Amino acid sequence: MKPAPKGRLVYCSYASTGAAGLGKDYCELIADVDSTPKVVVVLGEGNRFDDPVIRGEYPVTPDLADSLCKELKARKVYKLAGYSLNEPVTGGYSYRIHMEYSSGEKVNAFWYGSGVKQEALSAYRFIESFFAPWREQALADALIARVQEMEQRFDRLSDALKKGTRYEDMKADYEALDWYMRSGQWQKDFEADEKGLLPKDMKRGVLSEDGLYEVLNCYQ
Repeated sequence: MKPAPKGRLVYCSYASTGAAGLGKDYCELIADVDSTPKVVVVLGEGNRFDDPVIRGEYPVTPDLADSLCKELKARKVYKLAGYSLNEPVTGGYSYRIHMEYSSGEKVNAFWYGSGVKQEALSAYRFIESFFAPWREQALADALIARVQEMEQRFDRLSDALKKGTRYEDMKADYEALDWYMRSGQWQKDFEADEKGLLPKDMKRGVLSEDGLYEVLNCYQ
């Protein structure tokens, strides 16, 4: 029987990587000794669709790592150290969980396929749920930042078209807004706004149902 790791938890992460360029999502807790612990969120890294990668970094309190360490030990996740499954399948996602302790001990588990141990699935679901608040925060921050950027581009382009003038980044603004519409991201952001996920006082004319379409047509 594998013994529980000694020392403090200094690192914990989970990751899912899609086959055929679907990209990699991961969240990690970094709690190195003598440094401020933080949670890092990265979503869509390396995707082949040119979708923007979402990144977020959030400071947390030291006791968060301590409580997670206790919970991981209570769930005996350390028994998964060295677990590996790599079935000859096509498509889908591979999954990984990884922990490091101040004692130098590591717990690493990886699987790709369908015959996965129930203990691995349970551990993954627990760690995923632990990081869920920061993942949601990163998605919310990215939504706001994206709409704000597109709103600025929309305002510049629509104002120039109304005045019949041109400016240095006019083509770049048009191409960014055209991508925004054609990629389906505009629809996703519009639906997010309908659900109340944007601040009520935030300017978002770019999300009007006809406004962006008209501006893009006028540019052409």
